Amino acid sequence: MLRVILSIITLAGFFIGSLVYVGFYTAGYFWWQRAIVVLVALIIAFSALAIMWVTWAGRRGMMGWWRE
Repeated sequence: MLRVILSIITLAGFFIGSLVYVGFYTAGYFWWQRAIVVLVALIIAFSALAIMWVTWAGRRGMMGWWRE
């Protein structure tokens, strides 16, 4: 349950943080540069979540369940 809550908080935090940054600190950027800032933040968030879930599955022995 902790990993699920952490996943939700991580995604929401990165998304809200990037939108706040784009909304208040990027006045001189074009719209596509602002979109790239949000996309990079989401890529970092998904990468962090993937690392967390893959290490959890690896410790539980779930990485090779499809080969059985």
